[in-house]
Amino acid sequence: MRRSRRPLPDDSEYPDPAPAPEYSGPALLDAPGAELAVSVSLSGHLDPIDGNFHWYGRVSAPEGVQLPDPGRTQVFLTLPGGTPARGVLQERDPWGNLRIVGLGTPPFPMEQAEIHSR
Repeated sequence: MRRSRRPLPDDSEYPDPAPAPEYSGPALLDAPGAELAVSVSLSGHLDPIDGNFHWYGRVSAPEGVQLPDPGRTQVFLTLPGGTPARGVLQERDPWGNLRIVGLGTPPFPMEQAEIHSR
């Protein structure tokens, strides 16, 4: 079987990927039956397959404050000066923090995307 050799693409053909948006700091978690001041570490990405922005991260509470149980229940996460973003609390890690995921507009500010054309 004979394989044709294709030249490797030149790195200049492809733009550098945009860094993932990130936020770490205080937030307000509005869950059924509880409104808690929490700390979050968030990031996200635009999924090229479904075309939606997926955001995710960890939620932690101050010592002595119990985070709600994870599940399918919808919660809202609001950053200082921001608008609430809809999310879902997922699994709890060994330290008691929760994973949060959301689809669509994230709770953190995003810069305008730069579009490259060929």
